[in-house]
Amino acid sequence: MISTAKILFLFVCSTLYLDFFYQEKSLKKYFIQCGLVDVTSYCLTIKVDLAYSSKKNFVGIDLYGDLNRCFLPKVVAIQLCKAQECLSKISEYYSIIVFDATRPLHIQQLMWDSLKIPIHQKIKYLASPTTISLHNYGAAVDVGLITKDGRIVDMGTAFDYFGEEAHITQEDRFIKEGKLTKEQVLHRKILRKAMTQAGFKTISTEWWHFNFCSKQEAEKKFVLIL
Repeated sequence: MISTAKILFLFVCSTLYLDFFYQEKSLKKYFIQCGLVDVTSYCLTIKVDLAYSSKKNFVGIDLYGDLNRCFLPKVVAIQLCKAQECLSKISEYYSIIVFDATRPLHIQQLMWDSLKIPIHQKIKYLASPTTISLHNYGAAVDVGLITKDGRIVDMGTAFDYFGEEAHITQEDRFIKEGKLTKEQVLHRKILRKAMTQAGFKTISTEWWHFNFCSKQEAEKKFVLIL
């Protein structure tokens, strides 16, 4: 695990990058410098609509500027392409759409500070910057389904919805209670099947979030994106 002292050091270092971010207004350049690759250069059928490149997100702030591509470590990008291949075998009607991927640590801090809900609820949906998220390594993706004619598929809640209906463990109960429909849950299961067949792991509280590996593995394999 990363020590508290090291985390503090990383935060100090991250401030050195802030001028670059705000002067250049381009995370794309920074990601390329960090050795990340554009997923669509490996798979053209994966779509990208980054929620934090606009104000249409839970923070209400454009955090990513002009970024409109999904950048990941090469091995993660290739695995996401495998998930798209698995999805095409399940149904040719859908493609994967990426809502978020690699997330710099300083933006994780901005999100954490902006989310005004009790701490016991906050930690269910957002990793504290002091513990570091797999997104900060590019080792997690937030994805959904989009139809071939460009319609984002209804999963029962919006991406980044902070409520139990986004959880994947009680979906049958939510159907019985009328909180979700059978079709919405079917869509989630299609997405999960494709992603897990490609090796990604689910988390219980977010239907859209998939991990490439554990945090311990990410610390060894990938660069922490400040």
